Amino acid sequence: QAGLFNGHGNSLRIIRGVSEALPLSDNSCDAVVCTLTLCSVVSPERTVAEIKRVLKPGGKFLFWEHVLSETDPALALQQRALTPLQVKVADGCHLNRRTGDTIKAAGFRELDMEYFELTRFSFLNPTVCGIATL
Repeated sequence: QAGLFNGHGNSLRIIRGVSEALPLSDNSCDAVVCTLTLCSVVSPERTVAEIKRVLKPGGKFLFWEHVLSETDPALALQQRALTPLQVKVADGCHLNRRTGDTIKAAGFRELDMEYFELTRFSFLNPTVCGIATL
């Protein structure tokens, strides 16, 4: 655990734990930030449910995740084919996840999410990012 308090009422806590069972109380976080993480967790659905559990009402979930291509069937086919190898060599990273759909299905009160494609990022090209509000 690490903590930072700046004396102005703002604080930051970094907690180590398993995403599917966060070591935090219900309704205890103003925000959760997740970047290129949901590709590697055991259960993205359970992880997002845990994020919702720990967020305070009105809390924000900020995310940036690579996903399965929605616009290029050939790339999506390659992502699916390479996922088993990617899982082994890249700490559990799945190229074939539809993380945007997982976040949508979680039922946040508000969701501002964008799908876009980066250049020169190969299989990590398709991306979703946004802010979900509890």
